[in-house]
Order: sequence, then C-alpha cells, then structure tokens
Amino acid sequence: MADKLASYWSDAKQGLRAVELRAAGFEPSEAARTNAVVTIANAYTNAHRCNNRVRRIADLLVDAIAASGGQGLLVGAPAVSDALTQGTKNAGYSLMSRDLMADCIETGHFAHHGNSMIVVSGCDKTGAAALMPLARTNAFGLVVYPGTSSPGRVDFEPWASKGNNLTLMDYMEGSAAREAGRISEDELTSLQKCVMPGSGTCGAMFTANTMSSIAEAIGMMLPRGASHPADYDAASDIHDDVKNQAQASVAALYRLMEKGIRPRDIMVREAFENAITTAYAMGGSTNLYLHVLAIAREAGVSLAIEDLHRIGERVPLIANLQPHGAHAMVSLHNVGGVPVVMKALLEAGLLQGGVMTVTGKTLAENLAEVPLPEDLPEQDVVFPVSRPFAPPGNHISVLSGSLAPESCVLKLSGKTLEDGEFRGPAKVFDSEQAAMAAIRDGGVVPGDVVVVRHVGPVGAPGMPEMVHLTIQLQGRGLGKDVALITDGRFSGVSHGILVGHICPEGAKGGPIGVVRDGDVIVINPKTRRLDLDIPEAEMASRMASLEVPALSDLPPGSVLDKYRRLVSSAHHGCVQ
Repeated sequence: MADKLASYWSDAKQGLRAVELRAAGFEPSEAARTNAVVTIANAYTNAHRCNNRVRRIADLLVDAIAASGGQGLLVGAPAVSDALTQGTKNAGYSLMSRDLMADCIETGHFAHHGNSMIVVSGCDKTGAAALMPLARTNAFGLVVYPGTSSPGRVDFEPWASKGNNLTLMDYMEGSAAREAGRISEDELTSLQKCVMPGSGTCGAMFTANTMSSIAEAIGMMLPRGASHPADYDAASDIHDDVKNQAQASVAALYRLMEKGIRPRDIMVREAFENAITTAYAMGGSTNLYLHVLAIAREAGVSLAIEDLHRIGERVPLIANLQPHGAHAMVSLHNVGGVPVVMKALLEAGLLQGGVMTVTGKTLAENLAEVPLPEDLPEQDVVFPVSRPFAPPGNHISVLSGSLAPESCVLKLSGKTLEDGEFRGPAKVFDSEQAAMAAIRDGGVVPGDVVVVRHVGPVGAPGMPEMVHLTIQLQGRGLGKDVALITDGRFSGVSHGILVGHICPEGAKGGPIGVVRDGDVIVINPKTRRLDLDIPEAEMASRMASLEVPALSDLPPGSVLDKYRRLVSSAHHGCVQ
C-alpha cells in the first residue's frame, strides 16, 4: 500500500488498544494484520426511500473489504430528504445538512484512524456531502451511489405517451392538476400507485441524480455507477447492479492505494470542468451551482460562479431526461448510462480526456469502448451533439442586474423564452406559504412574476426549495406563462421560468426587498439581466429607506442558529 496503516490498528496488540478492540468485538491479533482500515461513511435512515438501502450496501462493503484483508468501519451521518422537508417549517434543515454530513464523515474517519474511505451517498445533499470529505481529507477513496427509483406508467394522457418513465415529478404535478380540476381523483390515484414501485432517489435528472452524475463525471465513481436502479421493487433486495458496483468499488479502492492515487489527484480543475459540462448536457439541477462550488473549495480548486456559467453556456442539452424531457434515469442506464453522454461530449471536444479517475485509468481510456449515441440501437434518450435535444443557452444561466447585484441563476426548460425576455408585474410574497395560497386561490395569472423573498440561506434560514410553488404552476398549466424569482432555491424537479439564488438575499439587505406589487420585472437570458424596471433615482431612494425585517428567533446554539451565523451567500456556494 502507498501509505502505512494507521498506527492504532498496526499496533493493535499493544496495551489499552487491545482492550478497546476486544471490547468492541475485534480480535487484536487479526486487527494487527489488517491491510487497510476503510471508513465506510453511510448516511443511512429507515425514514425515507432515498437512503433506506444504504446500510445494506455498507454491510456488503464491510464484507468485501474483509475478504480483501481489510477492516471496514461504519461511520454514520444524518440523511435529510427534501421530499420530507419541502414546504414545511423544517425545510431549512436540508441544505444545512450537506455541511453537517461532511463534518460527520471527516470526524468519524480521523477519530477511528481510517486510512481510506468509501462513501455511500443517496438523497441529493449526500451527493455533495460524499465528495466534500474525500476532497477535504484526501484519503484514498471513492463514492458508491445507492441508486435511483424505478419508473412507472399509466394508460391516460398526458402521461401515457411517456411510457415507462413516470417519476415523482409526474405525481406531484398530477396532484396540482387534480386540485385545479384538470384530472380525476381516480387518475391521480393511478399515478400515486405507479410512479415509485420501490426505493431510491427521485427518478430523473433531479438533484440526487445530478450529483451522482457529477461524482461519476468528475472521476470519483466507477463508470455507470450514477444511474442504476436501487432495487426491483419495495420488497426486493438491492439491485444486482448496485451489488456489482459495491464489489467493484472495493477492488478499485485497493488499486488506488497500490498506485497512490488520491482524490485531489482526480478532482483537479479539468475534472470539475468535465463534471459541469456533463451536468449541463444532461439538464442537471440548479443545486449543482451550490454544491460544485462547495466541493471545489474542499479540493483546493479555484472556481467561481461565473466559471460555471462560462463552462455551461457552450454545452448543448443532449439527454432527453425529466424535467426537460420525457425519460427517467433508468432509461439512461439501460442504454449505457452517463458514459454514453460523456463519450458524445468527448468526441465533440467538450471534455478533457486526460484526467485521472478512480479506475486508475484516464477518462479517455474509460470511454474508449463506449459507443456514441448514434451507434446505439434505436433510442431517443441520448442525442448526438450535432443534433442535440436543445442547443446551448437553454438550461442554467448566471444573471445579474438591479435585482441581483452579485448574481442569481436562471433555469429554463427547453425552448422556454427562446424569443427573448420575460416582462411582467410582480406579485410579492414574504414566504413560500403566502405565495402558495395566492396561486391556489387564483391570485396568480399568466404574465405575472411571482417574487418570494426572505427565504435565503440566512433569511429562512437554510434556503429552502420552492418546489411546491413550481409544481403548482406546472400542474395548473402556468409553467410557461408565469415566472418565479426568489432568494431561495429550487428542486431539480422544478422547471419553467425560474430565477433563484438571488444575491444579496433579502435578509442581507438585497434589492429584492424593495420590490412592490405591480412593479415590472424584466428577465432577459440573452443579456443575462434581472432588473426592476424603475428609474435609477427611484431605485436608489427605495434602497436608502429599506428596512430589513427582523430575523426569526432560533434557539441559541441550535444547528440552524449556527448555520445562520456562519453561512456564506449562494454566490459562494453557501459554504461555512
């Protein structure tokens, strides 16, 4: 091995260490012969379907490491599911949990004297939290993804034509459509029963699969590890592809140790650029902006929000995945997974093939035998770069302007706004709940710009996702005719005309705080501007008299209190 084993384990037969090991169920003489001490970091919970298979995978990894002469040590971390927190008073715990998980993994790794690491990820924040401690500690290691949920199908439109590709997004939008009287109760029940037959993360290119794809594209996960289904159904064991990935990941870890290849040898600037490019080509979530910036900081890679825009603006959308397209993530897996997307990008000169990966080979070597999309049997999941699903400039853009002096991110769906700017009167709300009530009561009409403020990383605190608002707009047929801007963030499920991450946020005195009902707001993706259409003198006068609302009371010393005091803005990735 490249490194000597941690002395605690190599000296396991000595004195107090032997006592401690015996008490924990280890035999000191066997521990002394261990060839690797591997931290198995796993954010397991039985509370939700995203991470309820993680412990099973962790146990498989421990067994596989033991068979290789090593010792796997389990380290836990909280796994927060946005599906459980979105739209509730506890939504602020989601983004905050990213940094908390990373800290838990780092703590367990060093406290237990690990010298290498396998991190089992899962629901979206765990995807970022998996890469952060690997970059931070630079311990030999890689990521294993527990898998995405399998899709479903129904026999009525507008969903029947999607085939076996229905996901949680379809049910959520169906629920809003039922509220609006656009589908029947029986149809909604059919959607509910079919969209998620088993466990796993949300089933398309939402944030969890965005982050698994980034982990694979950056080189920290084995090929095809980002797209496999978690299981066959809720009653089955984990999917065979997950088992195979776990076994192969242990073998890969030993190769990394033998060759002396560490995470920071892999997570270099060029690898980040590859990951951003791949995420754009697949229609990834806006959350990638927060997470990639945070991971880059841990890896010591200089990366700013404008860099992500610059890299992404040249990339066409070539994956026909929800929410931009029709397919579920499992459909991508069935045609070859993320490697097919990356092969198309590499051949088009959009990726840098010389970077190292956890296979011990370069990206180009990994992709050498992978077919191009046009060479696959007939399929419409991955398009050639020369005939993309949508051209560059139809996904995520970084804007600035009088409403976002630092930055904000615009998320478009396919060809939305291809003819230019969106201009409309503001409907202003100081909470997600107030905006939801107005949409449900018919108070939001085509042409409006819904403004939701004071829900940023400090104001909320925790920058909750406004997904239920976007779902209501889509379910009521308003997704192409109403814009939504906020200093909060969006779920990967969200699609439409959406501007989030507005910086400075309202709680920090940002100009979103001076918007009034009826003010005209202009969103222009071509000029990359978000502006309040009032005279400069009027804007200056409003800013001079702006009174920032008092922040909500939090128990002193609580995790949200600490987060509010330490967190940076979305412009810097909400790092602490």
